[in-house]
Amino acid sequence: MSDDSIRDEGFRIFKGGLVRRISPRHFVVKASTTDRWNLIELRDGNWTCDCGVEETKCAHLYAAQLHRSTSKLKPDFDENHLKCRYCGSLDVAKCGFRYNSRGITRRYYCQDCQRKFSVPYVEPQVTSPLPSGTLWLLNQVAMLTSKLNDLIEELNGRMSSTEDQGQSLAPTHVDKNH
Repeated sequence: MSDDSIRDEGFRIFKGGLVRRISPRHFVVKASTTDRWNLIELRDGNWTCDCGVEETKCAHLYAAQLHRSTSKLKPDFDENHLKCRYCGSLDVAKCGFRYNSRGITRRYYCQDCQRKFSVPYVEPQVTSPLPSGTLWLLNQVAMLTSKLNDLIEELNGRMSSTEDQGQSLAPTHVDKNH
């Protein structure tokens, strides 16, 4: 098989929904021509297929790689050009959220057909160069540093006031005759 025909076959397998992720290192892919499921696994840093074809010339491997790369993509839709999934109208309005075991979905109401439909909701995230755990730790260090500085200032204030009181209690003039 040529490289183009392997890619075409792999794309057909992927598009047909014949790829299942078992774990981050294992996929099963059903061949489009047979009823056999092939195991794709990551071994020693290389993806391999148990179909018996040369490892770089496998449509199953290509389909699994397509599944891996597209599963990380966020849903791609433009909220301003959202169409009703029932009648295709552009006259839709937001009408809340639906919370279920699969996550949060945004609810929409079609003004033309008066039906509601859902779209998976992806919460906009602030991009930060540091992971949230690191930010939390830095915040804790800053708070502790601030408290320590306050305690040191308070301690210095007490020590200086004690020294001032000690000097005022000490006699200013000592009579050597008595």
